[in-house]
Amino acid sequence: MPGRETQERTLPRTAGSGTGKSGVAAYRYRGAPTPDPATAHAQQALASLAQLRMTIALRSSRVRALTAELGDCVAQAVCDGVKVATLAQATGVPAASIRSAAVARGELYPSGQTRSDHLHLIAGLALELAAAEGARSALEEERTQILALARKSRVLDDYQLAGASGLKSDEIRKMTRGVGLRVA
Repeated sequence: MPGRETQERTLPRTAGSGTGKSGVAAYRYRGAPTPDPATAHAQQALASLAQLRMTIALRSSRVRALTAELGDCVAQAVCDGVKVATLAQATGVPAASIRSAAVARGELYPSGQTRSDHLHLIAGLALELAAAEGARSALEEERTQILALARKSRVLDDYQLAGASGLKSDEIRKMTRGVGLRVA
């Protein structure tokens, strides 16, 4: 029968067999124990959270690098005479942020690039930055779903989830509040 545990009857032991009892038949379990589904679910959730933690960290690092590069390019473009309103339109960032980025980079020397070269480079960086932020937010949404499912099943407590995800336990409670109730 499927699922039936396999047991094998051993030969009767004698006084010389080292058991101390003579003639007692014994059973020896030869199968593997069936895994607990709750434990398997918990291990899978912990592994998924650890993988997502590392992937989100990598995506966040890429977003920071692209943001810094975009800020440098914007500052150089302002130094070369490109209008702030034109840069704001090309990047989709408010004009005040463009001015702040230009002032924060300090004294720059003109690079000699044309206005169209600056705008082309900045628009490409802005698109790449938006794609990286979108990928990171999708991973964060997946992490939220896994956390909500794990909290709902009560296989892991908030502190175990916090250790695996890199978040604080109160952050996990706040971000998963009501997530299981939403219908996709």
